[in-house]
Amino acid sequence: MTLKPLTRSTTPPGAPAAIPKPLPRGILPAILDKRRMLLCLDYDGTLSEITARPADARPVALARPAISALARHTDRIALAIISGRDLKTLAALLEPEGRVWMVGSHGIEMVDPAGRRYLSPAAKESLGDLAKVRAWMRFQIPRRAGFVVEDKRVAIALHYRTAAPAAASIARAKFAQFVASECPRLRILGGKMVDEVLPRAAGGKGEAVRRILAAIGPPAPMPVYFGDDATDEDAFLELRDEGVTVRVGAAQRSYARYRVASPAKVVAVLGDMVAMLESARKTK
Repeated sequence: MTLKPLTRSTTPPGAPAAIPKPLPRGILPAILDKRRMLLCLDYDGTLSEITARPADARPVALARPAISALARHTDRIALAIISGRDLKTLAALLEPEGRVWMVGSHGIEMVDPAGRRYLSPAAKESLGDLAKVRAWMRFQIPRRAGFVVEDKRVAIALHYRTAAPAAASIARAKFAQFVASECPRLRILGGKMVDEVLPRAAGGKGEAVRRILAAIGPPAPMPVYFGDDATDEDAFLELRDEGVTVRVGAAQRSYARYRVASPAKVVAVLGDMVAMLESARKTK
């Protein structure tokens, strides 16, 4: 898949300073009524609740039908699922219907609505270092002590949600030391009770959104992004001057402009958008 060069904005230094405002009801249907939208949705914590075991995270009620309904309105909306999950797992969890962009492993891998695949060049260059991490984890991470290793081939995640805090602290420190000393092509991305190692040169979710916008081309749709984790903050930053960004979960400092309380609230917003689109179609 050939994608156009990216035009990236300058990222300001420092941590987020503000707590996002509650998302006003009706703002997204109002945008859809005036212009085309690129709607980007994270998965864990946004379309599903966070679970102790990643394998147990299923879409909340009505998430799948809402996504399928939105995907039918290709004249008004482009839909993208942008997740840390690998593409195969993400597709199995959501079973998306219609024309949907699927972005996995924090932007390292992507499938466009026509089924064309994209893999970051950084992934191929990092396979040797990822093999080192895989071998190190096999002997250094106690699998029966509450740790879960999620191997995505192009990235590897260490989940420690159910591990004892002291054991998690030791394992994370050893993991960070090993990656820093032995794996120069990799970096660790921290999330909600997870440390994930991925190619250092991979751009993250913000770059994934920028690539989709470039591939869609003019006229540019209005980007809207829902996410819940630290891994979504670079997308919030990337879109701070041109889109609507929404943090999902409890009120906390973020680069997002707005917030909603839970995945159920996200699906309620999606339902409002579906209702507006269906009503507009009937009146034509």
